[in-house]
Amino acid sequence: MTTGTTRAVRALARRLADYAVLAHDPAVPAATAGYWEMSRAHYAAIDGGTRELLAEDPAGAQAHRALVARPDDPARHRELTGRLAGTLHRRPAEQARLGALVGATDREIWLDHHLGDRHTAGTAPLGPEEVRALVRPPTGRPADGGRQVHVVIPFRDRTGGGRTRNLLACLIALRDQDHASGPVRVTVVETDAHPRWRELIEPLVDSYVFAAHDGRFNKSWTVNVGVVAEGAGSVYTCVLDADILVDRSFVRRNVRRFLDDGHTAHVCCDRSLSLDGPSTAEAIARRCGAADAEVPLDVLRGVLLREPPGGALWTRSEAYAEVGGFDERFEGWGGEDEDITRRLRRSGDFRRYGDAPLLHLDHPRPPMRDGAEQPFNGHVEMGSWDGGDGYGDPFAYTAAGPRSATAIEFSATARPPGPLMWGQRLLWNDSQWLGEKDHYFNMTVTVPVPPGRRLTEVLDALRHLVHRHEALRSRVVVTPDGEPLQEVLPSGAIDVLLAEAAPDTVDEVAGECRGELFGRSFRLADEWPVRPCVLSVRGEPARVTLVLSHVFADAGAAEVLAEELTELLAGAAVGELPGQPPAQPLDRAAHENSPAGRKLSAIALRRLDKQLRSIPQTMFPGPVLDPDPYRFRRMEMRSPALTEALRRTAGRERASTSTVLLATLALVLATATGQRTAVFKTVLGNRAFPGLERLVGNALSNGVVPVEIEDVTFAALVSAVGRVTMGNLLRSQCDPTEREAVTAEVSRARGVHVDLSVFFNDTRDITGGREPRMRPEADLDALSATTRTSWVGEWERQDAKFFFHTRSADDCDPVYAMVDTAFLPSASVDALLRGLERVAVRVAEADRPVRELRELLGKHGPDTPVRGPDWLLVDHCWIRPADVAAALAAALPKWPSEVSVVESEDGPALTAHVACGDPSVSPQDLHRAVVAVLPDFPAAVAPSRYLITPAGGPPGGAAEEPAGRNR
Repeated sequence: MTTGTTRAVRALARRLADYAVLAHDPAVPAATAGYWEMSRAHYAAIDGGTRELLAEDPAGAQAHRALVARPDDPARHRELTGRLAGTLHRRPAEQARLGALVGATDREIWLDHHLGDRHTAGTAPLGPEEVRALVRPPTGRPADGGRQVHVVIPFRDRTGGGRTRNLLACLIALRDQDHASGPVRVTVVETDAHPRWRELIEPLVDSYVFAAHDGRFNKSWTVNVGVVAEGAGSVYTCVLDADILVDRSFVRRNVRRFLDDGHTAHVCCDRSLSLDGPSTAEAIARRCGAADAEVPLDVLRGVLLREPPGGALWTRSEAYAEVGGFDERFEGWGGEDEDITRRLRRSGDFRRYGDAPLLHLDHPRPPMRDGAEQPFNGHVEMGSWDGGDGYGDPFAYTAAGPRSATAIEFSATARPPGPLMWGQRLLWNDSQWLGEKDHYFNMTVTVPVPPGRRLTEVLDALRHLVHRHEALRSRVVVTPDGEPLQEVLPSGAIDVLLAEAAPDTVDEVAGECRGELFGRSFRLADEWPVRPCVLSVRGEPARVTLVLSHVFADAGAAEVLAEELTELLAGAAVGELPGQPPAQPLDRAAHENSPAGRKLSAIALRRLDKQLRSIPQTMFPGPVLDPDPYRFRRMEMRSPALTEALRRTAGRERASTSTVLLATLALVLATATGQRTAVFKTVLGNRAFPGLERLVGNALSNGVVPVEIEDVTFAALVSAVGRVTMGNLLRSQCDPTEREAVTAEVSRARGVHVDLSVFFNDTRDITGGREPRMRPEADLDALSATTRTSWVGEWERQDAKFFFHTRSADDCDPVYAMVDTAFLPSASVDALLRGLERVAVRVAEADRPVRELRELLGKHGPDTPVRGPDWLLVDHCWIRPADVAAALAAALPKWPSEVSVVESEDGPALTAHVACGDPSVSPQDLHRAVVAVLPDFPAAVAPSRYLITPAGGPPGGAAEEPAGRNR
């Protein structure tokens, strides 16, 4: 066989492997449903022929099955290619038949597979923050001379940052262009309920536009908004998808085409490459990190689209206006790009060029069809839009009237920088962990304005509030060693959003304004921790909303501000407000750092140390599951039966409904996780303590509530929970930094990773006569029939494995469970919440034994994990010796190790046998190394003894002193 023939055989073998990927990779139909439908029969036919070819080749058939199982694995693709080449070489007739079939089919398919010869699957994924760190100063973009090119990028990201990462990469690539014959203006239009990503986007663009719309994404309208708002004076308009990574000559090349060819509009490529995850990271690293002019195709893998309808549309700006822009009747995905290109072709000279494929970065795919599996826009007549009624109205989806802004100026006494309060530091740490998404913590206050108040009077009330409370005019400064301090500034101006609404749209507009202010993180180094909004109806103020940084306000502070603002708007003088002079955060922080405050903290830390020494290392030791696409999900349950049942039991047991709820949840969660003890981190308000009642600041602390599920009655369980929670209320305020140090020391001493990632937060208002307010006539079983659950939130990143909270809402207080689906499957959450309701209803009738309630949950609650003989209970912790061995291998990669288990009076004891020839290494050194890796091994603890032998020696040789649990 000649070399040419060999190459032909290998090329055919590679195409057959490509067709196996095309037939079985979920990424192929996800790329575009329409193209998939036109091509899928061809994929199936070729793949069927491949299976027939390999029917008598077990190794080849196994290679085919392996690729079908993991179509994204380049090594499996290459393995199958090699097997097929050998089989085709031995069977020339099949080679000719399949070669002809592939040749004919290649001309018919619209989606193809691309695998570069140098592609590997090992590139680590990148997040938005990592891509943002790659930003360099822009190059090659003249600052003056009009607006020759206007690039408009429509954008929405509700999937946790995947699209945001792509947009940032796109913007970095646009800043690195070699176009030097005129200015380029880049506009990003974000459309959502509120601006989620403004802080990341705005520094990288010439203009950021927010277009409020909470419904199905409308690309057409979003683009039109950007063109109308920022496109005046531009010669050329480029509509660029946020997931496209362009090369350095992208702008220059496409402007040159207009100059050379004189046409009206064009699409700049006849192919686009939808990259997989590793290729996306590789492309971003090369184009944005290394600043390569382009990304070589041979390092990439993905799905190749032939003649993509959009991605990067270029048009003369007058031609865009002539056809009326995009057709705004298209909502959801599908059809809008084909429609505008059809109209542009009809009205002028439209072209398609044959560049290298556009690089389309990976992201979570949106639905491409409606609930009936029909195209979203099948009802829209293609080519029928002319924009005659106008287009690009930014208020098309909102009830909001005109928006404007003013400012309230203040002048007061400055305070030099000082430490944060303990509660402030607690939330500062959390906000630093969440980063750009810490707006999750923002607080809101809304109060009505009495009729007849003028805007100047409302602004005066806000000014008095800012003067009165230093927290509202403070900043956070960070010292060179990273320590955050709060500083009260002597003067400044706080922006106030002014909005108008019609009488019948007040609630809707108020929600839109609140969402707009709420959805951005507070940059506390240079931004005030309050964002006010005044909503007016026919020019008369109707409502005032404050969005507050949680670092400077908690729920108690929000209540104080709402009360005082209400009184000020009613005409009260500042001197008539309660709490004169008002307490201030810097003063409270000084008290916390005084001898009295240190003593208070020491008491709380001793209590914490004792609690941490007898709890499981984690409520969720595993095994680790395959998480949902959005790993963290939150379910809401609205159960009138639960609300009423809690009130009845609380009345009978003379406890708070919060205590009864926590006891019920402890029983349910311990049963669902197979634990003997349920452990919660609770959020405590501390507002009953002197000096904290009316302080505007953050006075929160955390408490640890271990609940041992013993063979007692439910009443006894409630009593035990009440004792622990009362003790926490009295003894939980402490320095968060020292709290972390205590937790780390106990973890080291016990040889565990103490994982306090199960939260209970009762934010209901249980004062003012709301509790108990029983309805004895209500039938609980009938109420249970009205219970409803629904998913109400999804995230890719959260600092909790289980977060349970509830809030006030008339006679049905909703409850929420946010779960880490890597440890608690989403399919079990409904059963868990309904099990909570079932137990609450049962004990509302009469007190019951806990074992009976466990049996009830066994029948009707979530599945309890089955832990076989490979699981052991060591020091209150469920562990598997195999996981301990894996932790040892990860912690001590240079030294072989084994784990042995010996029964002792206190239960199973673990001993590590480590082959280490370094005499300077002690058991304590080994123990510290093992404890350091335990966060990655939830079903492991550190051994209680370490036996070190010379390298290569037998296990169990020279014994060293123990270095482990409680030492």
